[in-house]
Amino acid sequence: MTRKGNRRNGQPILIRDNKSNGLERIPLDAKTFNEDWIQKLINNNPEILPINEIDSAFTPVISIGREISTTAGYIDNLFISPEGYLTIVETKLWRNPEARREVVGQILDYAKELNKWSFTDLDNAVKLYNQTYNKNSDGLITTVKKFNELDEADESYFIDNVSRNLKRGRFLLLIVGDGIRESLEEMVEYLTQTPQLYFTLALVELLVYKLNQDDSSLIVIPQLVTRTREITRAIVKIEGSYTADLKVSIKTDLGTESTKQQNQSYKRLTITAEDFFEQLAYNTNKETVDFAQQVIKDSEELGLYIEWNSGSFSIKLPDPQGSGIKIGIVNIDRGGLFYLGYSRGQFEKLQLPLEICYSFAADTAKLLPGIKQRPDKPHIWNKYSTIGDLKKVYPQFMERVKKYIDDIINEGQKISH
Repeated sequence: MTRKGNRRNGQPILIRDNKSNGLERIPLDAKTFNEDWIQKLINNNPEILPINEIDSAFTPVISIGREISTTAGYIDNLFISPEGYLTIVETKLWRNPEARREVVGQILDYAKELNKWSFTDLDNAVKLYNQTYNKNSDGLITTVKKFNELDEADESYFIDNVSRNLKRGRFLLLIVGDGIRESLEEMVEYLTQTPQLYFTLALVELLVYKLNQDDSSLIVIPQLVTRTREITRAIVKIEGSYTADLKVSIKTDLGTESTKQQNQSYKRLTITAEDFFEQLAYNTNKETVDFAQQVIKDSEELGLYIEWNSGSFSIKLPDPQGSGIKIGIVNIDRGGLFYLGYSRGQFEKLQLPLEICYSFAADTAKLLPGIKQRPDKPHIWNKYSTIGDLKKVYPQFMERVKKYIDDIINEGQKISH
């Protein structure tokens, strides 16, 4: 399925000294720009790409190369997120009608080539790019570290996730140009109906305006035109050592079907969530995965927010007073451990009594074996607990969560009045 942008391009107006001035859009057939200019623009300013509107797993984007050589040609721009998700960008100016017909096939060829790469192949490509353009020999991890801190545990996860995404072809493909035509949108619509497309693909149009004749500054407005929304990817998993014990499950973006049981309530996951549950299943078992999904469902019904992190998810309460601050309640990691969210900082910002989070930590610690409230940081526990232990006291734990939410709401209302 694709979503087409409803493009109603209004004329940007610059207000300066209480006077309005209409900006002049640079014509599509002007010779002012070329594709190299676009490549440099997004390489130096990757935030210009509206990737967060497509899938937040691919953000924040870190540039790891331009003109990356593959057997299918040169990838214009290549980006990666701290979670190990790759974005492939093909830039096009639409002066050449032939290019409009070929660009989608070209970017798919790049994706198919990267699908054959290993982590080492990608690392070597980044080193070659840095040697050519940046006069250093930094590999992929060193490059990412310049923008995002990675400790040893994160490095291992990052390498595994990059390798997994390369193997499965989990890429975001962006075609970026200055005047995307409706015919190209229809081409993408056609391609997304074919079973050969295993990638999320989007079209981004850059509208370029200049201020006036005397000012060389430009205003660039990125616009998401079309994106694929539902692309079914199937993974066949066989578990068990003996014939009688074999269990076959088929996982797609739309859920999981099993030869023994079908979960009708399983909803479509983001890529980040899908990876998390896959790793949780590997580290624990199906029952733990089912329970973790139930925790998410129940939490969302309470109005809580699920935030996906590197190898974990956090359950948070959005400030009922509308400040935008989210108060951490519980974190669950891919190893099957869970712990209280770090809430003290949020309480102090919201001027809520710390006794509320101290009491929550003390009461929930009593429900779990071997868990105590931490003396020096009374808003958290002295160590992690397990999802298995949580399951045994789940009703009592959730009742205490409800009281915690009520206490926060009531105190927040007192402060606001």
